[in-house]
Amino acid sequence: MPQKQIRAQRTQQAKRRALSRPGYRSDMPIHMRRASLLVLAIALAACAAEPKPASIGAILTRNNETGSLLLREVSPGLAAERAGLLPGDELLMIDGVYVRDLDTAAIRAALRGEVGTTVAVTVVRGENVLRLRIERGALRDAEQPRPRVQTIAE
Repeated sequence: MPQKQIRAQRTQQAKRRALSRPGYRSDMPIHMRRASLLVLAIALAACAAEPKPASIGAILTRNNETGSLLLREVSPGLAAERAGLLPGDELLMIDGVYVRDLDTAAIRAALRGEVGTTVAVTVVRGENVLRLRIERGALRDAEQPRPRVQTIAE
C-alpha cells in the first residue's frame, strides 16, 4: 500500500475517533469553536488573576528609640478612618502580636490581606486602650498632587 493511502487512512481513523468522543459537536462551525475556546481562556485568566492587595489604609511611622509604631496619617474613606483611628494613635498589637517584635515587612504582611477580611488591632490613644477589628479594604492608587497655579501680576 502506498504511503499516501496509509496517511489518508490514518487521517480518516483519527477523524472518526474525534467524532465519537462525548461532548464533541461536529455541527459547530470552526470559528464558533475557536470563539468558545477564547472565552474559556479569558475566563480562566480572570480566575487566576491575583486579588488586589487590601490593607487598613493608614501610613505608619516607627519611633527608633522606643520601637513604638504610630499612625502618622489616616487615609480618608479607607478602613482605618471608618474604624475611628486617628493620627498619633500608637499601634500596640496586630492579631495578638506585639509590633515591637516585628520588622517592617512583617507588619506590612500582618496588615495586608484579601479585601473583606478582618485584622484585630490594639491601639493606645492617650491613656485609653482600644481593641478594634478592622475590615481590610482595597488599596487605591496614590493620587498625584495637583500642580499649584499661581498668577503673577505685572
